[in-house]
Amino acid sequence: MQRLLLAAAFAALASGPALAADQATAPAQANQCFRVSQIHNHTKADDRTLYLSVRNGKEVFRLDMAGACLAGVSSSGPLVLTPTAGTDLVCRPLDLDLKVRMAPGALTPCIIRSITRLTPEQVATLPPKVRP
Repeated sequence: MQRLLLAAAFAALASGPALAADQATAPAQANQCFRVSQIHNHTKADDRTLYLSVRNGKEVFRLDMAGACLAGVSSSGPLVLTPTAGTDLVCRPLDLDLKVRMAPGALTPCIIRSITRLTPEQVATLPPKVRP
């Protein structure tokens, strides 16, 4: 019995990274998607968080980065956004290649960990300087 419990615990621990990887590659719900061409504005909240204003400000998406790739970038500094799926539709982190311009000619890549569409209530709670 103890071996069975130990095996189950190990299996649960081992599946943790797999679940995170599945979230990065699994299809998102339709309302979670946006087109790169629909991005209206962006702001940086901190070194790992970016907010996008989409569809003329009607929706806000939060992009969480795996590292602090936004360090040293101004809140509204230039971004280089390249869709990776052959269309400009972004539904999951792997659909978008994001780079930030640190200096003239120097681009720093960002690994997007998650993309979340905020509710109107969540948008209302954002500090004014962070709201895109």
